[in-house]
Amino acid sequence: MPGQERFPRNERLTHRKQFLYVYRTGTKQVGRGFVLYVARGQEQGRKMGCAVSRKVGNAVVRNRVKRFIREVYRKHRARFPRDTYFVLVARPASARLTYQECETEIRCLFQKGDLVGG
Repeated sequence: MPGQERFPRNERLTHRKQFLYVYRTGTKQVGRGFVLYVARGQEQGRKMGCAVSRKVGNAVVRNRVKRFIREVYRKHRARFPRDTYFVLVARPASARLTYQECETEIRCLFQKGDLVGG
């Protein structure tokens, strides 16, 4: 059904204070191309944010990395707990990864951060 795989605004971290809350109180998992911060107990639903700095590359590269992150989230969000905030921060190595490599690495970070099982 169309619309089931969207990334609605109510599932996005949109304010700086939300990002800072996750950075301060969350746990951190580090991978080759990404860093995952996870904070639980918000009772406001599941929310995801991504941060891609200019160190990753030019605008075209940064937008591609953000699209990859959002697509991986859309594919796996049904398995995430409802009371979770998390932020994926792209590192410069993420610019050289294909979509499949990004998905594999992000899924490994999700598993290390106890967001999803197996």
